Amino acid sequence: MGSITYQFKNSKNLQEILEKIHSQQKASTNAKKLGVKLPEWEGPTMETYHQYLNHAVKFGEFCKEIYGIRYCDDCRCHIQDYADWLVAQGKSASTVHSYLAGVCAAFGISLAEIKHPIRHTANNTRSRGRKASDKRRDRQRACSPRLCDFACHVGIRRDECAALRGNDLTPDESGYLCVLVRKGKGGKRQLQRVPPGSEDFVAAYFDGSSNFVFSKAEMNNKIDLHHYRHYLAWEAYQGYQSRLEADPGYREQLIAEIKIRWQQNCKKPWNPREVEGVYRIRGKNKALAIAAEMPDRNSRLALAATSIFHLSHWRLDVSVSNYILAVAADKVKRKIKENKEK
Repeated sequence: MGSITYQFKNSKNLQEILEKIHSQQKASTNAKKLGVKLPEWEGPTMETYHQYLNHAVKFGEFCKEIYGIRYCDDCRCHIQDYADWLVAQGKSASTVHSYLAGVCAAFGISLAEIKHPIRHTANNTRSRGRKASDKRRDRQRACSPRLCDFACHVGIRRDECAALRGNDLTPDESGYLCVLVRKGKGGKRQLQRVPPGSEDFVAAYFDGSSNFVFSKAEMNNKIDLHHYRHYLAWEAYQGYQSRLEADPGYREQLIAEIKIRWQQNCKKPWNPREVEGVYRIRGKNKALAIAAEMPDRNSRLALAATSIFHLSHWRLDVSVSNYILAVAADKVKRKIKENKEK
């Protein structure tokens, strides 16, 4: 018998995921060589595969220690026990969900079959509020001021910043200056629109060459770039909302810009209802927004523009729950801290 890691690595379901990833990588490489449009990525990325494998192995080690199981196939009947154990250990709903997602992927079953806590965005902690680790020297702006300043104007992820080159600046289909992310989350090419007024500042980072924009030394830190991404999304939303209120004619222009980007990059057919009316925040998330003195009703059009042009997401709920409400949570935690210090 091989090790638990070996068994899960060679399990049928994870092997199928890995084979699909390799197939799509090969297709993308061939498309680049032929100079044609890259195929849309479907399913997990290689990073997600490794996360699935890691979590499946942890589950296998749990079964080995608690039940003396030596074969991964015999672990299947203990998935619910593992879920209950994770909850008993005080793991958050989001963490439990992530751990179980890998386990379920390894066994080819739906996560819905396992009883586990419901995730509430209001309870998320990533990049929200101040933490003890924020005092670390390698998390301060002084470690990489150019990177921090760039992140304040362009909300892309750490790996995306590290891969930027001097010629990754281009206008989009509507003529707006954008930072080109050649391989974003999910392996997708994306155009990150530069906020109005930041064009000259951002352009100064790009010299038109194939050299990296940021050196390895500038990227060697633990600065929370996702925190900047949250606030950039909120500022972008406010900018679109303010312009829509001030200029009634801007609405049709913005819809047309969104429609073009949507039809070029989104697999779902264009639906004008995506940008009509208001998006209502409900439940615990609504309470969080109100506590932060932020609106619990948002313009769907302004949200769509923020989501598509500045986050490269195609779902409003993701943009609200993972970005707009992250700012709300941060504000609430800061307010609580300030009240305690008074």
